[in-house]
Amino acid sequence: MSSIAAQAQNKIKAKAAAAQARQLFPVQMAFWQDDRRAIANELARCALFHCRDNRKPRQYFDNVELFMLGEGTVTYKGEELRTQDEDIFVTLAHLARDMPSGKMTVRVTSSDICKLNNWRQDQRYYNSIFLSIQRMKAGAITVFSRRLAKALRCQKAIEAGASEEILAQLHDELQSLEDNIGVPQLVEEKGEIAGIMLSLISGEPIMTGAEGIKNNIPQGNLTWEIQLDKNLVALFAKPYLTLVDMRARNALSGTGRRLQAYFSSHKRPYPVSLRKLERMLGLSFKDIAALKHNMKLQLEQLKEWQVIVDYEFKRSADGDWLVSVTRPERAQND
Repeated sequence: MSSIAAQAQNKIKAKAAAAQARQLFPVQMAFWQDDRRAIANELARCALFHCRDNRKPRQYFDNVELFMLGEGTVTYKGEELRTQDEDIFVTLAHLARDMPSGKMTVRVTSSDICKLNNWRQDQRYYNSIFLSIQRMKAGAITVFSRRLAKALRCQKAIEAGASEEILAQLHDELQSLEDNIGVPQLVEEKGEIAGIMLSLISGEPIMTGAEGIKNNIPQGNLTWEIQLDKNLVALFAKPYLTLVDMRARNALSGTGRRLQAYFSSHKRPYPVSLRKLERMLGLSFKDIAALKHNMKLQLEQLKEWQVIVDYEFKRSADGDWLVSVTRPERAQND
């Protein structure tokens, strides 16, 4: 390639890199339709939200690395989060999706949150919403990944007035990452990583309309003002965002909702072992046969709601089972 052609190519890539930086660190979360719900890929693929019985005591995690099915590392410090916490967070993110970073303040009532999740509008659920917001406000999540490192480098290079040649190189690196989203790495890659520390809920949540206090929980249908962390816009950047059908999500069990998000975070999900899925879901089965039976029930639900077309179990050499799923063709093209 001639030097003139190379310069022209670099100019095109430099412009593309600037566009990618704006996309990966946008001024607001990627917008999605009202009949969809969204979650960042890193959160869809890690064991942040556990599928456990809410009647059982919650664990406390002191800066623990969460099991991750995919690229990156997520650590968590705080009280254990479960699928109902994810439901509430996903609802708040949905309501904030058209708000700019740093100004994502959601005004919502407890009954509104119940309606959006098909829950009964009663005090038991209102109490759960209060305690969940309290947990998410107190917890700290740190997400580390190569894609964040490269995106930050790209953004800082643009701010520093880097040459078109350097921006072209960063463009190629970012494009390589996008091309391999969700592809399992047979060999762990080395390279710079960067992190974002955040709480799912930040600021000082305000609640009004309490009719009294019982067991340290305000009673009644509260009206909330809840601020989401401004760093969520980087996690919810469009190339790294998982969208799911709201009607299917509301119809599925807690475990089914987590599986829906996980499998939907891949255009073509690769085979994954049941024991690894078990760890990501926060489940605990002593017997592999019982785990397989439970997973089959969940997968049948996903088929019924057309989240997946079909699934297959195959025995692995270590005695585990590998499960493969096929997503609808239209979903692969989203």
